Amino acid sequence: MADLIQELQDSLCLSKKDSLLASTYFKRVVYPKGTYLQEIGSPCNKLYFLVQGNIRIFNLVKAKEITQWISIPGYFVTNLSAWLFDYPNTWNLQALNEIVVYEITKTDYASLPQVISNWYQKERFFIGHCFLQMESRINQFLSLNSEERYLAFCKEHLFLFNEVPHQYIASLLGMTSETLSRLRNTRAKQ
Repeated sequence: MADLIQELQDSLCLSKKDSLLASTYFKRVVYPKGTYLQEIGSPCNKLYFLVQGNIRIFNLVKAKEITQWISIPGYFVTNLSAWLFDYPNTWNLQALNEIVVYEITKTDYASLPQVISNWYQKERFFIGHCFLQMESRINQFLSLNSEERYLAFCKEHLFLFNEVPHQYIASLLGMTSETLSRLRNTRAKQ
């Protein structure tokens, strides 16, 4: 719970008191490997804070799985556009291993403005931060070649190679598994 409280303070700029209060709306849940937390077409009714394990966010395009992101502990995760605009999920969220999360329902989340002053201002800051991260990823895809994307990924997330199947990392980086393997072998020889 301490991780969640700290992240509420950091991500939403909440006071310690408000972070403690907000944390009471979250429930700790353990999900087994392979569990779908959200599925394409279903309502998006939960926001998760990942404590342990990895969650893959993916969809299917022309019968091919496309990994949008692999969530790591210490971050919030949901299908953001579906959450914000009440759209059906456009991405699947799946536990890649046993995961531990703190989750909040959309109903409980909607009650936070009544108990935390300036909630909408805090939420706006958090959502703005989410969009900055998305812009950064888009910029990488537009401006970096596959090797540069691989190196940038390794700089921040090298540990994921020991935690998740490599084909998901390849998809996340916009390359085939063969290209990822070749890049890894080339870099290992240097």
